[in-house]
Amino acid sequence: MNTLQLFPHHFKMIGWFIFIPSLILGLISLSGVMNFEISLPVIYNSGFLNNEDQGFLQTANIDLFPNLFGVLIIIGGILVGFSKEKIEDEYISSLRLKSVFWSLIATYSIVLILFISIFGSLFFTAMIFSMFLPLVLYVFRFNYLLIKK
Repeated sequence: MNTLQLFPHHFKMIGWFIFIPSLILGLISLSGVMNFEISLPVIYNSGFLNNEDQGFLQTANIDLFPNLFGVLIIIGGILVGFSKEKIEDEYISSLRLKSVFWSLIATYSIVLILFISIFGSLFFTAMIFSMFLPLVLYVFRFNYLLIKK
């Protein structure tokens, strides 16, 4: 049987230490409590998606914390979700597959509801949340099934 290429087991604990605090702080930072803007060169209004001729790279002020915590949520989630268990067997692989399938069905059901019910700038915020949703749901569902086992 072909096995998945996973990170070593000790990466899982590192991932939890990154994932949980970043998830909590990321949600707090979206409330505007933590606000720290920095100026960085970014691909912004580059003319690819609009008719403005403003160049490829521009300097823009970005809010550091939502972006930083977003990156850390992804890194921590990948380390937690895709690290080996102490005993990695076919049953664990089937739990991984079921968890991925469940998280995708749940995510796209939620996105479908959002498309029908939310509009304007709130929709944009909801789509940002839905970007992280498959990974977050997978991590929590897989670990829930492991504990339940």
